[in-house]
Amino acid sequence: MGWARDNGIKALCFDIDGTFYPKWQTNVYLLESALTHPVFSMKYNMMRQRMRRLDGYEAGPLMDLEAFRARECELMGWSGTAASYIEKYERVLSSSWDRTMRAHLRLFPGVREALSLARRQGYRLAALSDFPISHKLEVLGLDRSLFDFVASTEDYGHLKPNARPFLEMLEKLSLSPAEALYVGDSYKKDIVGGSKVGMRTLLIGKSGTASDYPGADMVLTSWKSFARIILDQNMEQCQC
Repeated sequence: MGWARDNGIKALCFDIDGTFYPKWQTNVYLLESALTHPVFSMKYNMMRQRMRRLDGYEAGPLMDLEAFRARECELMGWSGTAASYIEKYERVLSSSWDRTMRAHLRLFPGVREALSLARRQGYRLAALSDFPISHKLEVLGLDRSLFDFVASTEDYGHLKPNARPFLEMLEKLSLSPAEALYVGDSYKKDIVGGSKVGMRTLLIGKSGTASDYPGADMVLTSWKSFARIILDQNMEQCQC
């Protein structure tokens, strides 16, 4: 049996950016925005960092995307209306992301195979990202029907590592925190955030051991390792 089965895991929950595909592909998008709209991009990134600091780990109040955008506008010190901020955001960031996404996004080797294997083994799958989902999964060649839950943390009004998005995901999956494994590439956002609400956590794409990353249950370098250790791919192949 794989690690997940041995530890009573019923759902495998994933970050997307930097976890399903290399972080440099996101950086291409950020660079394009920074070069074409440097002031707005700088203020937007600083605002997101400030929001994380203000929110911390404790679950904040649930809010919808409209309220979240209004809060972004306030924290950014936007001088215009919330509607004008959203228009600027859509033009500068969202449209740029759509172009970059279609041109550059490519999965890490083994992601699609690992997700299909997990589904065959009966695990529920979830994807929770700090960035808007848009058509990201489809562009990556992942069938959205593989997932029982797909959302952006923005949909709940708070960015990782705040507990609110993790708790909303668990509620939608009807699972206790200990029954879900959260997999991500960011120690501070994914691992610390997930472990703070009681989820098991796996840091992927990094070297080292769990002792190097307090709060992480596992540290793996690749998706091949994920399939072999977490899902026991070798055992499944023997059973075929």
